[in-house]
Amino acid sequence: MTSRERVWAALAGREVDRPPVSFWGHVYHRESDALELVEATLESWRRYRWDWVKLNPRKHYHVEPWGVRYRYPGVPDAKPRLEAWPVHAPADWARITPRPPDAGALGEQLEAVRLLRRALPDDVPLIETVFTPLAVLGEMVETPQELRAHLDSHPDLVRGALEAVTATFAPFVREVLRAGADGIYFATVDWASADLLTPELHRAWSRPWDRRVLAAAADAPFNVLHVCGRRNLLFELGDYPVAAFSWAATDPTNPTLADGLARLGGAVMGGIAHDGVLLDGDEAAVRAAVEAARRATGGRRWLAAPGCSIRPATPPAHLLAARDAVASVRLSSPSAPRSHGGSSSDREVRP
Repeated sequence: MTSRERVWAALAGREVDRPPVSFWGHVYHRESDALELVEATLESWRRYRWDWVKLNPRKHYHVEPWGVRYRYPGVPDAKPRLEAWPVHAPADWARITPRPPDAGALGEQLEAVRLLRRALPDDVPLIETVFTPLAVLGEMVETPQELRAHLDSHPDLVRGALEAVTATFAPFVREVLRAGADGIYFATVDWASADLLTPELHRAWSRPWDRRVLAAAADAPFNVLHVCGRRNLLFELGDYPVAAFSWAATDPTNPTLADGLARLGGAVMGGIAHDGVLLDGDEAAVRAAVEAARRATGGRRWLAAPGCSIRPATPPAHLLAARDAVASVRLSSPSAPRSHGGSSSDREVRP
């Protein structure tokens, strides 16, 4: 199978020759320029030949149009530090107004998608990272707890900011698809975890705006919902109209891959601990982790991937071991576990 055929088959629950596999992470010293980001992404793809590519830009591209700035230390792979943010007091939410979806940092990302699509073979699917509107607001304050407090103390101001962000990112998503992406990797960041929100609060403060951004990507075949963090609310978001669900399935506070296959309508993405065995184990442990994920899924309706962005210090030998372990999987069981939720598993995935 080609990479695209393999990914599309896994998303649709059809048989594959082997599971598709891809890994991604930040390259902090090369993510502040579209061309540099694309070159770093291509270098990784050429080395590992991933089945799909998730463009992994700097997280603050989402909020640079509203004045967020980070300082990079100039040291390769050193994490930048927050330097400026727009919301210091509740009244500042009123200054969060819509921004052009194709200018500044957003325009830079569109250029990165265009460049990367032209450079990758047509056979390799490409998805772009987009945060949920509430997650975008969470990057406009110094700490997530400030936004959480404002949901209670100044709800109308926060709703106005959510409207502005949604009015910016819905058209941005449409431009991302026009630039050549096959879908979006829609990330909740901290905002679908019981550490910050109850299910009821998530339904009130995230779901309506999430669905409007996802509606802008409705025609794309490869939309992924990434539910970040521990104690996640994955099953509260199980009816989101996406082709695959991504989460840290090896975290003991989260559902397992088998849980996800049993209750979600789409494919499952993940299964390899990004800050555990992949970082601190050895090659044998990485291969064992891949085998454990294969057993949990039957190897179908599963896209092998990390639970979240991998660390810059991840040894390349571990990534090669993961890739080779997935490539060696040969599927003989007649079918993967069947879904008991949603309707995404019945959706026709278009090449």
